[in-house]
This record gives sequence, C-alpha cells and structure tokens, in this order.
Amino acid sequence: MPNYKDQPTSEEERIARELDGLYPKAKSKTVVEYRGKIYQIRYSPATETARGEKVKEWKHRWVLVR
Repeated sequence: MPNYKDQPTSEEERIARELDGLYPKAKSKTVVEYRGKIYQIRYSPATETARGEKVKEWKHRWVLVR
C-alpha cells in the first residue's frame, strides 16, 4: 500500500516551484522565509551507479520547518 503522506499536494508543488524560482542555486539545508513560513531545501540521491559508489543525479524537496 503506498504511503500517501510522502506524496506532495498540488499546493506543496506550487510552493516548491516558486521557491525553486526564487532560490535556483540554494544549497542543501538552506533555510528561507516565504510568506511568513520557514522552509528548508533538502537534497538526496536520485540515481546512483550500479554498485552505489557514486551519485549520478540529485533530487531535492522543500520542507516546511515552521
């Protein structure tokens, strides 16, 4: 059974797109304020080599901190 809690809502996706546009070069764990709320960008491996030695691609998400 899929975990729907991990699936972003359309509102979260819209906010993520706006934050990506405002902070296109944000580094991992950067904290920003947007519309009175605090968000942090977090990166994780999207794809790795077959043996997991090297990350080929990274993905990110904006997390509401408070």
